[in-house]
Amino acid sequence: MASTLSAFFLFRGIGDEERQRITARLERPVTFRRGQVVYNTHTFRRAIGLILSGSVIVRSSGEAAHSVVINRLHTGEIFGVAALFDSASDDYVTEITADEETAVQFIPQELMARLIAEFPTIAEQYIRFLSGRIRFLNRKLSALTNGNAENRLYHYLLAHQDEQGTIRLPGTMTELANTLNMGRSSLYRSLDTLVREGILVKEGKTYRIS
Repeated sequence: MASTLSAFFLFRGIGDEERQRITARLERPVTFRRGQVVYNTHTFRRAIGLILSGSVIVRSSGEAAHSVVINRLHTGEIFGVAALFDSASDDYVTEITADEETAVQFIPQELMARLIAEFPTIAEQYIRFLSGRIRFLNRKLSALTNGNAENRLYHYLLAHQDEQGTIRLPGTMTELANTLNMGRSSLYRSLDTLVREGILVKEGKTYRIS
């Protein structure tokens, strides 16, 4: 498990011996079946979830018929930051479900607070992550509110690219169209336009911004 922690950005720069000590303080990972709810509006943990294996789908909260896919998180990614130190709210902002059998290592608020105090590197990585989330949300807001269809799609994809510049569309094309408040045909036309103009490169089932 100590070697597994090194895959997560929070523990970059932490030595093997220190990771061993951290591992000894963790509870057993929790496994979720495909389709099982991990977090929803009223059922969640004040904890960060590390995805050890599998993947989860993040949807907006609300009635299922009106919820949209916000993101899809895979092995090596985390969730739960929004609830970790937010004592002012008893609700979680999204619904998270397992997209396949998924193992999650939870780090509760109390332990996370101690780790941040004990390891300045973890504190720095955590702050970097929060700063990145602010940029991500600002870009997403811009994508949803500004410009024509191609511009909204471009900014949305820009916000969803990984460190290698690869973009995996979260959810189906219908869900993405609903998220961007456009029709499916408009979404396909916008994708084709961005690819034709060389702004977007299609690589199998993924895209890359050129």
